[in-house]
Amino acid sequence: MPLLALLLDALAFGLYTLQPAGGPATAIGLALQGGLALILLVMTFGYKGKRLGWFNFNTWAHNFTLRYAIIVLSLIANALLVFLYYLSFAGLNNLLFQ
Repeated sequence: MPLLALLLDALAFGLYTLQPAGGPATAIGLALQGGLALILLVMTFGYKGKRLGWFNFNTWAHNFTLRYAIIVLSLIANALLVFLYYLSFAGLNNLLFQ
């Protein structure tokens, strides 16, 4: 699953770089990025491997395993990109396509 998450990140980056700025292409990019984020959300909650690593007694917290952290960070990054795509699509902020 972590490898699949990294491949989905590479696909999202490829979609972003090949997409022209503005117009209906932003709506298509928003839909595809939303689909990728939804797949990563399902992967995050459907992960069957070990999620928590060793217990840190100094901070009284569990740490994510590296494999699960890759999936979670990929989800966070793609969800942020969905938000930026939406802002660009709505015309509120064109930070994504400058």
